[in-house]
Amino acid sequence: MVYDVAVIGAGIVGTAIFNKLIRVGEKVVLIEKNNDVATGTTKANSGIVHAGFDAHTGTLKAKLNVRGAQLYPSLCEELHVPYMRNGALVIGDDINVVEELYERGYANGVQGLQILNRDAILKMLPSITDNITCGLYAGTSAIVSPYSMAIALADEGILNGGTLLLNFDTKHVSKESDGYHISDGKQMVIARSIVLACGGEHNSIASIFGATQYDIKYRRGEYYLLDVNACDVGGYTIFPLPSSTSKGVLVSPTCSGNIIVGPTSTLSDNNSTRTTIDGLQYVKESVSRMLTNVDLRKTIRVFAGVRTLVGDDFVIERDKNNPDIICVAGICSPGLTAAPAIAEEVVKLLNLDLNEKKMKRLPEIKTIRGQSAEDIDRLISIDSNYGKIVCRCECVSEAEIVQAIHTPTRPMSIDAIKRRVRAGMGRCQGGFCFSRVMEILAREYHVSIDDIVKENKNSRVIIGDIN
Repeated sequence: MVYDVAVIGAGIVGTAIFNKLIRVGEKVVLIEKNNDVATGTTKANSGIVHAGFDAHTGTLKAKLNVRGAQLYPSLCEELHVPYMRNGALVIGDDINVVEELYERGYANGVQGLQILNRDAILKMLPSITDNITCGLYAGTSAIVSPYSMAIALADEGILNGGTLLLNFDTKHVSKESDGYHISDGKQMVIARSIVLACGGEHNSIASIFGATQYDIKYRRGEYYLLDVNACDVGGYTIFPLPSSTSKGVLVSPTCSGNIIVGPTSTLSDNNSTRTTIDGLQYVKESVSRMLTNVDLRKTIRVFAGVRTLVGDDFVIERDKNNPDIICVAGICSPGLTAAPAIAEEVVKLLNLDLNEKKMKRLPEIKTIRGQSAEDIDRLISIDSNYGKIVCRCECVSEAEIVQAIHTPTRPMSIDAIKRRVRAGMGRCQGGFCFSRVMEILAREYHVSIDDIVKENKNSRVIIGDIN
């Protein structure tokens, strides 16, 4: 088969582009070098659907932030992805910066912005520190699970005729009369047009295609993830006043009820996602200047992600030397928010119509978490595996894991299951369910348990027997 488009990179941006191209009727292949979608920057994202007051007016970031935020509610409803419009508070002690953010947001077309004094903030958030004197409320700010969104976009695209190739590490490309021939040394794909949505890997993949390389800067962001209901932030996402390099260390609920705290914004030489004592200490000190009730002793995990920057704005353009290649690079914050709008821009650059065909919708995986006893009994009567609890912390049954395994993206690792049904995301971080998930994966895929990996191909858990 010759595909109309090959999208390289299966993070939130790549999956959004893949999904949109399928929706407008193209034959599309999504190529990812790792074992699952959303294994890079996307899985280590704050999960904020930004309102759009931070990005400078007139930039692609501002335009696509606001448009993306508008697209999220209906898109999440179609994909069965939890979306919560919880509102955001930006707090600090400089009214001039607050007013600047308000004016910028107004110019960007953001609705529902309010400037607040200390008394107004205290009514919404009693735990602010004594130095907080003013703030901005953004009622349209929301939260979403970034990896759930990417997975659902990919799943729906595959369900409607798209192709996903995992563990495909692009090694060689040649342009022939019928399109680009893309090879990983084992298999080859042919596509007439290419979209490079490779994040931090852009330059290495662009060099293989002979496409434009950019001056990419890497910024590592370190986070704490706190236990469910670890502190009360009123349901809001809390930001400090932004700096020239970052929106700052935020405190926010997640759609699953945990609290996320971070990130730092540290220049890095590469894509390293290591955490550091200094970085985590910086997060701790930054939060203590905003709120009095964030107890980092309730941390269940620390982690880091790396955002990539190319100058001060997104890069979404036809390659100067290869007009059949679209380069999508430097998609840092608000990249998650902008992803659906970025997909629209790519469709326009490919000279395609934005009108969508009728799509098959994904079935929703029924969960037992938060259900009444009567509803759980009803599920068990349909499938007895709902009565077998695999993950105690997150109350995940075997039925949910089996359903996840048989979704279109076909998750094959322990972490891939974790991203879909939350088995292993609780307080014990997989201490109880880790081995059971491995057993279910091995059984459903008819492979040896030795072949099951934690994440990517070099992360085997079992490497031999002790005799």
